[in-house]
Amino acid sequence: MARTIAEVKAQMIAQKNALQELNGLDSPSQTAFWNLYVFLVAAAIVTFETINDVYTATWQTLLDKSYPGSQKWVLKQVFKFQYSTTTPQFVQYNEDTNTVGYPVTNTELQIITRAGVETLVNKTVLVKVAKSEPPAPLDATEQNSLLSYLYANGFAGITYAVISLQPDRLYVVGNVLYSGQYASTIEQSVIDALDAFLANFSQSNFNQAFTINQIIDVIQSVPGVIDFVPSEMAGRRQIVAWSGRTKFYDLAAGVNQVKYKPYAGYIIQEDATNKTFVDTLTFVASDVI
Repeated sequence: MARTIAEVKAQMIAQKNALQELNGLDSPSQTAFWNLYVFLVAAAIVTFETINDVYTATWQTLLDKSYPGSQKWVLKQVFKFQYSTTTPQFVQYNEDTNTVGYPVTNTELQIITRAGVETLVNKTVLVKVAKSEPPAPLDATEQNSLLSYLYANGFAGITYAVISLQPDRLYVVGNVLYSGQYASTIEQSVIDALDAFLANFSQSNFNQAFTINQIIDVIQSVPGVIDFVPSEMAGRRQIVAWSGRTKFYDLAAGVNQVKYKPYAGYIIQEDATNKTFVDTLTFVASDVI
């Protein structure tokens, strides 16, 4: 970013003052030759820096519109996807800007609210998405439209795949030790904290893994909680039965996978019968710290 003339001039004068052989240039007059020279050079430097800023901004704009094909670029394109049940949305190639996009941008038709991009083997790009708030899977028509959009935007020779599913389920078993003063509220407070964590994590870390310690920290941060001792943590895809869950922590079996990455990209608490947080978290009053 270009500096001001005053900033450049101050730097030049500071440098002059540091050189003993220039001590004679000490006239305070603004019309002194040396003062005018410093001003003119400072103005020239600022002009050059300003031109550089304009040049850099121009090229950055072109780069932002270019086709680098990185995961971040694909992710950006996914969020630009538009869908309408009444008016088909078609992307077009612009020869002047060398870009592909919609003739008219309509943010109300940009239905994707969550997205994650992974590069797989065999030149395959996997795109996981969800729509709406709270997030929900795209229907088959929306998925097909998104896939067509990706191929229209993408590169020759690259295979694109779209996954949009119901959220994974998180199963947590353990003992919550708490101060008896919080007996009337502790259970709901812990469950609310876990649900809030899963919702926030699914929003800001879509298609990322969370750790066992993050779950422990969430519970231990609830006012009134003294400690949390987990015995099992597991996750599962919505279409997988609870018995087929993936254990990433099991105290009895010595399993500790450290983290879990939701297959769908986002996750909610387990909702199988008798397996919700209410059923699996045991609250024990204990004022011994």
